[in-house]
Amino acid sequence: MIVVDASALTEMLAFAGERGEAAARALGRDVEWCAPAHWSAEVFSAIRGLTLGGQLSDAAGRQAVARIPRLTIDGVGLEGLMGQMWALRPEISGYDSAYVALARLRCLTLVTADGRLARAAVRHCRVEALH
Repeated sequence: MIVVDASALTEMLAFAGERGEAAARALGRDVEWCAPAHWSAEVFSAIRGLTLGGQLSDAAGRQAVARIPRLTIDGVGLEGLMGQMWALRPEISGYDSAYVALARLRCLTLVTADGRLARAAVRHCRVEALH
């Protein structure tokens, strides 16, 4: 099992070609995924931002959003992560700290496309950075 963050899922869902395929390959190395319960809202927000910013067509954005509910991800409630999230507050954003806390508590690898998060998280859990 791996912890998948919103940036990695967004890469896989939103981008065609090598960028999306690289994310799909990395995530495909393990068939069991988990993420904090808010993951789908974060992925939706990222895809929305890409379409509003002109980096993704409306059609591609719509298609990516339609795939979100079909992903099989074990959504983990934040309640049990709050203590770890709080401890990470000086280094890692509130939303990102949930992914790191989950990986740390379950001794799992965090897969992310966010370079800044990868650099900060490596002190707390195993990390596979997509870039």
